[in-house]
Amino acid sequence: MASREDEQKNARMSDAKASVSGAMASPPGSGAGERPPFLGFVGSFTHGIDAKGRMIIPAPFREPLGDRFAVCPTPDFKAIAIYSLPGWIERRDELVGLVKINAKAQRLLDQFSKYSYTECETDAQGRLLLPQKLRAWRLGDASQVDVNGAFSHIRVLPAETGRQQDLSFDEEFEDPLALIAEIQRGGQF
Repeated sequence: MASREDEQKNARMSDAKASVSGAMASPPGSGAGERPPFLGFVGSFTHGIDAKGRMIIPAPFREPLGDRFAVCPTPDFKAIAIYSLPGWIERRDELVGLVKINAKAQRLLDQFSKYSYTECETDAQGRLLLPQKLRAWRLGDASQVDVNGAFSHIRVLPAETGRQQDLSFDEEFEDPLALIAEIQRGGQF
């Protein structure tokens, strides 16, 4: 028989999964008090990290994350990712699947597991205490971070790195519309 704590945890997981997938959402204006569909984590914010290692989770990201969520490396392992628990489970399962295809992927799964923290939550002010080891590995001594939506997750990286990536994007994609047209024609870029 499941304990009350297990039942509550399962209810939170179910609510978070429905929130992220949009399964519980209805189209805007379809009824009083109904949530619009979740459109993915989108938007970009810059926040400070305080002396204790806390950062603010932007308000638009809080509800889709749920009360408890996971903090881990991004898919490219270059920044910090914040996933809803169902989103983190999907990412973990993708890596487990890769290990079944190629044993070399075990190292990716090991690193992902090493730096995954699955019982994270915000305080009353909406702040997240970033896990110290992950913070040191991916943020170093950054005092300002970019907190960006990456559709399935939230991406956290040093603000200076974010600025450099924006400049690099502008150089790499001088004419985004031409690139889109080429891809639509079936071309390579």
